[in-house]
Amino acid sequence: MSGYPFLTLTGTARERGYQYGSQVPELIKKNIAFYRTMFEGFGVPWETAGKISKKFEPFIRDYYPEALEEISGVAEGANLSYEDILTINCRSEILFAKPDGCTTFGILPEQSCDGHTYLGQTWDWLKPARDTTVILEVHVEGQPKILIAVEAGIIGGKGLNSEGVGVCLNALSTGKGGLGVPLHILYRAILAQTNTSNALEAVTQPQRAGCGNFAIGSAQGFLMCVEYTPENFDVLMPIDKPMCHTNHYLSPLFRPQDTFKRDLTETFVRLNRLERLAYGLKRPFTQKDMWRILSDHANYPDSICSHQDPKDPVTRRFCTIYTLVMDLNERTFCITEGEPCDQKISSYVLK
Repeated sequence: MSGYPFLTLTGTARERGYQYGSQVPELIKKNIAFYRTMFEGFGVPWETAGKISKKFEPFIRDYYPEALEEISGVAEGANLSYEDILTINCRSEILFAKPDGCTTFGILPEQSCDGHTYLGQTWDWLKPARDTTVILEVHVEGQPKILIAVEAGIIGGKGLNSEGVGVCLNALSTGKGGLGVPLHILYRAILAQTNTSNALEAVTQPQRAGCGNFAIGSAQGFLMCVEYTPENFDVLMPIDKPMCHTNHYLSPLFRPQDTFKRDLTETFVRLNRLERLAYGLKRPFTQKDMWRILSDHANYPDSICSHQDPKDPVTRRFCTIYTLVMDLNERTFCITEGEPCDQKISSYVLK
């Protein structure tokens, strides 16, 4: 099994949150300390971050009210303040438009050796996040069971559900944010759905607080990139090639407004390398092929498998925290501890 803590959460939203907080309180405190330092490094005191997070509360309540109950439970279980847990669940919106890197990769059933749909990604962020990652299996009455990788104290993340719906994410930006539903809450709503179109609706219907690309897949044989801003969205669905995405907009709707393409130029190199490796394979894909591609070191250290560059500022010293590959038909969730080139892979099955 993985070195990441594995928690099974059941019962009401408050009970699920309490179970979460009470089992990993020290990791949650460590995660809060990490973001407190980061926010303050960008000139946002923790108390100010808490006030900002409260502005998202009405939008969360209207969209997914159980999320706030779960957040309250986490705070109670960990013996921390509600505001602290709400703040880390809104962390992407509080530090809006700060670059990070991820590479997302999906395989349609007609491209795979076993007729299954695969979805995976590298998550590239700052190394302290590796020490606060946890795996949650969440049981909500009347909804699919979900299996997700999260930062301790955060209730939504990358993963899949028992209906074979999966989600990954690429950070994107147009330099504009607003009040709305934070992305970690959108994750949970996507995984509460039973099919691809409803998962798409979970992104397109609410007022969104920020920007990004949700890579959504289904065991029913669909993949899509849902690129979005607070005001608009576009849907890109592969037909005869693997789905590839990094950290710049691909839709013509948003390309002129993209700000990461200036601040994170490696995104173009990673996408080019990913497409060449993925499109160039002349036989059906295996899981080993996905791992090989996601472990690629071309343009090291700013490669698909990302490593810290000591020449970068500390706030830009990204590395692959983990890599995730999901077989949506088998409901299997495979995750690395650190960069995928180390091949420390642990597998989970959602039954």
